Amino acid sequence: MRREQRQVFLLHLGTRQSIGPDDLRVIWATACESMDVRVSRRVQPGSCAEGGRPCYGLWVRRTFNRIAAEERLRAMLDARGFLFTLTPMPT
Repeated sequence: MRREQRQVFLLHLGTRQSIGPDDLRVIWATACESMDVRVSRRVQPGSCAEGGRPCYGLWVRRTFNRIAAEERLRAMLDARGFLFTLTPMPT
């Protein structure tokens, strides 16, 4: 039986910052050390003067080292100059 992917983090970038889905997926896959990942994007209404602030869901299917993946993800986002909030989702 195939396990479904689960969202493990919610990422908010700084005001006026954005990232494309392909770039985010590469960063997330590298952080997880797996290509079996997915990213999603939605806009939260009313959280920015332009009508909404995007937030990004980070998804995995397989078991992974959450702590190590989070550390790598944070380091890669910092290196690219992003201001961000990374929220773990309940397991």
